[in-house]
Amino acid sequence: MERTRFQKALEIVASIVGVVALFITAIGFPQVGFVVALFASMLYAVYGYLTKQYGIMVSSLIYGTVEVIGIIRWVFMGKGHGA
Repeated sequence: MERTRFQKALEIVASIVGVVALFITAIGFPQVGFVVALFASMLYAVYGYLTKQYGIMVSSLIYGTVEVIGIIRWVFMGKGHGA
């Protein structure tokens, strides 16, 4: 199946957002990094659905769950719970 121009762009944007999320988390702002990573996971889930690659969609939803847990630990419970 040939991907459309939009699908290719969506994959590239999702990848860039994911890398930015890793960078933000690595420089010491996990509160922001996890939220950005959650957005990247949403983009990948949409990409997986549009391209009928349901494995990508399911793994994105699983990663999204991990990111929600990270958000809860870092934002709502404080730094001491994230270590």
